[in-house]
Amino acid sequence: MAQVPYTSFYLGPFAVYTSPTGMQSNITNVPYLGGSLHQGDYCDLQADEAAVWNQNFGSDLYPGRYRFVQLSSRATAANLAFGKPVGWGLGLTVAQVIVAAGGTGYTIAATGAASGQVTITSSTSGGTAPATALITLAAGVITGAQLTFAGAGFTSVPTFGLTELASGSGGSVLARQFVDPSFISSFDGSCAQLSTARGVILAAPTAAQVTAGAWVVIQEQGVANVNVTAGTSISAGGYVAATTGAVVTASAAATSRPIGYLGDLLDLVGANVPQNARVSLNLAVQQG
Repeated sequence: MAQVPYTSFYLGPFAVYTSPTGMQSNITNVPYLGGSLHQGDYCDLQADEAAVWNQNFGSDLYPGRYRFVQLSSRATAANLAFGKPVGWGLGLTVAQVIVAAGGTGYTIAATGAASGQVTITSSTSGGTAPATALITLAAGVITGAQLTFAGAGFTSVPTFGLTELASGSGGSVLARQFVDPSFISSFDGSCAQLSTARGVILAAPTAAQVTAGAWVVIQEQGVANVNVTAGTSISAGGYVAATTGAVVTASAAATSRPIGYLGDLLDLVGANVPQNARVSLNLAVQQG
């Protein structure tokens, strides 16, 4: 992930892009792998640059950090629109396997051996292909695990049932799914967790674009227009927090940050919702 000029976002901040470089062949639809924009790249937009974007694309954007990210195909299109919160995408593949517990008394079903190596297969968990891992047994104890195939299309974290082992108990091999700051989902049950928002989205992709795993721009730092969908009349100085279903609630200032905290209000929020309000985003800074 690299910092790039704001001009690298050549279709603008509100577009839905169809490749990880933002470009593809008009003839073959194959993505170009060159160019100056790639998945994960970001720009720290300055005030004069924000004015250019606003002039060219007709909306109220402010200085801050904007990043080019991919949408999870599990995201909910109805919860994706200008100013709505987004979360970390739940990976569609397994990135790592770990031995959570070695157990005792295990033998390999095919050979009856208490030592050696055997390939184990995960559940499908809504995916199109299970993950596989090579585990090592030593005197009936699981001592190691190495991912050999990441699987595909998971909609929840897969599990390893250890059915390839003939006996034993107490062992556990866990899958850890792919996580990346440039892979996001709508802020609902489709994202990895609801305790921390990833930023706010600028585009409004269609369901078909979501299914295709399109690329969009999110804002993760600076002053952002946030779509507030719940709450009573709140004066500037309050805060906003995201909850499931991409609902954003405005509340009076608190002494501690709530789950889903997005940032602090810079505008008065009226009793009529939804409405956009300027918010000083206060999210964890992402490396890159």
